[in-house]
Amino acid sequence: MAAGMTQESFLTDDFLRQLISVGEVDLLVGITSNEGSNSANRAAQAAEEAVLRNFPRDRAVLINLDGGSKDPGLSEGEELGLIRKGEGRSIESLRTFRRISARSRNVFTVGTSLRTILAAADLSCARACVIIPASAENVVPSWIESLLRPVYREGYDFVAPLYSRHKFDGLLTRNILFPLSRTLFGRAVRELVPTEFAFSGRLAARCLAEGSWNEEALQETGEMWIAIAALLGDYRCCQTFLGPKVRVSAGSSVVSAIRQTVNGMFWSLDSTAPIWLNPPQLSQVHTIGPDQQISGEYVRVDRKKLLAIYRSGIEELSQILGSILSPDTYAELSKLSSTEETTFHLSNPLWVRVVYEFAASYHHSVLNRDHLVQALVPIYRGRVASFLIRHRASNFDEIHADIEDLNQEFERQKNWFFDLWNMKGQGES
Repeated sequence: MAAGMTQESFLTDDFLRQLISVGEVDLLVGITSNEGSNSANRAAQAAEEAVLRNFPRDRAVLINLDGGSKDPGLSEGEELGLIRKGEGRSIESLRTFRRISARSRNVFTVGTSLRTILAAADLSCARACVIIPASAENVVPSWIESLLRPVYREGYDFVAPLYSRHKFDGLLTRNILFPLSRTLFGRAVRELVPTEFAFSGRLAARCLAEGSWNEEALQETGEMWIAIAALLGDYRCCQTFLGPKVRVSAGSSVVSAIRQTVNGMFWSLDSTAPIWLNPPQLSQVHTIGPDQQISGEYVRVDRKKLLAIYRSGIEELSQILGSILSPDTYAELSKLSSTEETTFHLSNPLWVRVVYEFAASYHHSVLNRDHLVQALVPIYRGRVASFLIRHRASNFDEIHADIEDLNQEFERQKNWFFDLWNMKGQGES
């Protein structure tokens, strides 16, 4: 067991007892389950097959975090069956593959789940860890192997997933998270809020020791914080293509998604500013497989509704937006609200100014941060409407060129953003 782990007090005695009975391991698989999720058994079976097929000589533990799930899930302390028949031959593990559980009557937050798995990784001296949500509809053994192998066999510290997406899917990532991280951190992964990802024991120990785990932003988007810690630290990072991912029915609104992810991103920028304002020399993020792939999945979006929300938001939030944005930026947004759908275009330069001014205002705490982030929602809807209008008939190459221009625009305005960030007073933009 690892020494010096000072935060084990948040783990229950029962969970610690189970960890001690397992001892040190090479591989750790964490499965997170909450009320309303699908059975953890599907993910557990995929993990078992992935490990027994690809890492048969290595010690492994599967940890099920069951937060309020109605599914009985994985029995506490249960040992996995070690032999599986398939394709005319047996898969046999030479070392014990164990299951342990942590249960709660309450739903685990993202932060609680991640902190528990990080602590388990540290205490068990795991070399490579992977996290899989039980809600993953089409998780297969190859996913788990593709995430674990770069850490365990190739010395990477963080592995993010890549999926094939519809051209209108993942717009929050493409318009805010990816270009911000690429520009400010000097390297980026496309899935900055991964649901499935892998990490080394070394990264787990660092995040466990340095994370402000009681912060709301970290509780809601802890996986983003881990990704950013890896990108900004002395860690080898890569991303690996997993293929298509089944889209789960939206359980949260766009407002909730923006409140969580953008708040998490702005909070991370605030807490890591001394690093990205003077970035160290970092290696590039290696990609295993295709960097991007468009799927044929149909995504229906109501452009008219998006524009209506944009127009009403610009008018109704005028006072709040006036305290966040510069007069010129707000004037352009206000003028745009009166244009017809056919000519509506929220350009890349204007959008970048909006994002940078919101980030700087968050840093300067010009008003309640939760209210500030929510004020971005109608503008983001306008940005999405603009993207949909422009690219109704666009192919992959045309969309990719536009997104790359957006990334370059973030780069072009970076020094101006640094000046904005470093201003001591407000109203100087």
